[in-house]
Amino acid sequence: MRLWEGQRFPTQALVSGDGSPLGVVFRGRPAAGGAGPDFRDAVIELGGRQVQGDVELHVLASAFRRHGHHRDRAYDNVILHVVFWDDDGENTCLASGRRVPVVALGPWVARRAQELQAWLSHPALWQEPCGSADQRLGAEAVAAILDDAGDCRFGEKAAIFGAALAEEDGEEILYRGILEALGYSQNREPFRLLAQALPWRQLRACMRAQPPQERVLAAEGVLLGRAGFLGSLAEDLAALPSWSAHRNGVESLALPWRLAGIRPENHPARRLAGAARLLVRYLGEGLLVGLLERVAEASARGPQALATALRVGDGLIGPGRADEIAVNVVLPFTLAWAEARQDKPLAQAALMLYQRYPRLSPYGILRRLTAALGRELTGGARRQQGMLHLFHCYCRQGGCSRCPLA
Repeated sequence: MRLWEGQRFPTQALVSGDGSPLGVVFRGRPAAGGAGPDFRDAVIELGGRQVQGDVELHVLASAFRRHGHHRDRAYDNVILHVVFWDDDGENTCLASGRRVPVVALGPWVARRAQELQAWLSHPALWQEPCGSADQRLGAEAVAAILDDAGDCRFGEKAAIFGAALAEEDGEEILYRGILEALGYSQNREPFRLLAQALPWRQLRACMRAQPPQERVLAAEGVLLGRAGFLGSLAEDLAALPSWSAHRNGVESLALPWRLAGIRPENHPARRLAGAARLLVRYLGEGLLVGLLERVAEASARGPQALATALRVGDGLIGPGRADEIAVNVVLPFTLAWAEARQDKPLAQAALMLYQRYPRLSPYGILRRLTAALGRELTGGARRQQGMLHLFHCYCRQGGCSRCPLA
């Protein structure tokens, strides 16, 4: 692990198991923990072309199958299997059926043990420029870079919403954005597919057809039914007065849910139960009007007023997820909506709330960048979004030399 991470290993000397030369352009970034490969977004040269993907490390090549990785789709983006000893003698097979080269470090280490020990005893010859940005550029310059990057990311999100508003109804866009945000990184795609298969107009009609006291149950039933999580709730729904009119619209979809490693409180079924309660809350005034009004109100009362408007009790949509919906969906959507209608006060309210919004829950992928820059320089959602912008544009592309912090 330390050989690969430290970038001291002479990568030009690497060869795959079949003897083909292999070059490492960017060793990737260490995974933030949890299931999945050890390094993400590495770039290697193989067969005369550059390939980007993940790298998995083991002592023995056979550990890949022994750990069950050959059945786990989380490893389908692996492009290189780095081991100390290759006890399999063949390329590693992934769940997708694709085979990736194996590089064994053991024989090379055995030949050059003394030289390797000398390398490891010296400080690293290179480190990411973010590690010294504060000393080289100064805290004020680093803060300005993060703010600019955060504004860029926010503007890009608003532009995406703006393009969608030219083609679609605003309530449908908001509804889809909220559901996607409830999917976290693991299940954004199935939540998006669910929103497409069960559009807001259909769900809204189902809720309005029920007496007020039964609308949450009806919304929860339709969402969970389409998602394939209905279970025993079907008996309760069958007793609703007008449920039979909507039964034909809730056939379960074969959605690609990722449930392995998901904590029970983050299970998609709980998020859908939270979505049902949130959507019913804005059924009367409308999802669009209701949330735009909450943004206008929060501009005077503060960001937490908007977060409160997005929370659902019992942990179904807690403070952290409500903040994510506010910063990544509601505020950039509001900016796009306001700019399309030349509503300057509303646009200024969205921008002001975004710039004042406190730091969101930590992102695992930003752990190293946050440690390099320090928490004092990375406070607030704006700078956190700025780090995400730098991460996706530079860190995960191996673009340290092009990074504004370089």
